[in-house]
Amino acid sequence: MDIRDYEYIVTIAEQKSITRAAAQLFITQSALTKFLQRTERSLGVALFLKKGNQFLLTEAGQKYVETGRVIMQLDRQLSNQLESEAAIQRHRIRLGYGMGRSNQLIEEIFPKFFEKYPDVQVSTKAETSRRQMMELQNGTLDMAIVTNVEKIPGYTYLPIEVSRLVLVIAQDSDILKEARVQEEFLFPVISIQRLEGVPMVTMPVTTNSGNLARELFKSWGVETNIVLEVSDIRSLLDAVENEIGVAVCMNVPLGKHKLQYLNLEEVEPIEQVTTLVYRSDKALNEAMRYFIQLLTEQKEDLK
Repeated sequence: MDIRDYEYIVTIAEQKSITRAAAQLFITQSALTKFLQRTERSLGVALFLKKGNQFLLTEAGQKYVETGRVIMQLDRQLSNQLESEAAIQRHRIRLGYGMGRSNQLIEEIFPKFFEKYPDVQVSTKAETSRRQMMELQNGTLDMAIVTNVEKIPGYTYLPIEVSRLVLVIAQDSDILKEARVQEEFLFPVISIQRLEGVPMVTMPVTTNSGNLARELFKSWGVETNIVLEVSDIRSLLDAVENEIGVAVCMNVPLGKHKLQYLNLEEVEPIEQVTTLVYRSDKALNEAMRYFIQLLTEQKEDLK
């Protein structure tokens, strides 16, 4: 059997649902149903019993899943070992990060890195934190810069900075003239009520920043004037810099953007730690170790 066959059956067993398993495997429900029917016919035994909406393992299914997990683990270990050896030989780093991280990488990290390792190829991919973790597990990324993810065994998590929910405005915005410096805040402060009716740029509610911003304004009863919704943090910063509106988001390195962060005076701090993640059994070459050093040197005080 193909290793993917075991993955499909194990995922159905874990999710106890064809629908949820198909979503996790990024295939259609009908395709997964046909696969299961074909597999059971080929084996001559039923692997699952359907009870209500749940798919429960039969005795034969339990044996299949137990063996499948062992085979999948051995396959991952072999793939990781071969990939690690190949990466060392090819001098390549495959890095995942959120779009808000690109300015810091291009302006601060990459110039220092390539000055020391000009022959190393860095392949980058801007993805959501959830997608990056999936690619780390699949072995298609070596390292990932993620925020707000659940820690899982077998991975090393190195904190590199704290992100905070802030208001971002253009540097010449009139709102900045009203902001005040207060010792207990990292940035100048403004009242959240000042944002009533102010043109606002936001991200979709499915994103971390987009959801937090909407919940914040709802809880404080502030009527927002959303004029533009963009898909990513990079587009959001560009829109604010061009004075289309202001925005509330988790702060990222601004680089050369002519922007200013403000704290919202009445709002309790909302903080998330951004971490660099890689497999604990990853064979790190010297270039990788130096890249990690550069990133962790940027780390803020996490207190």
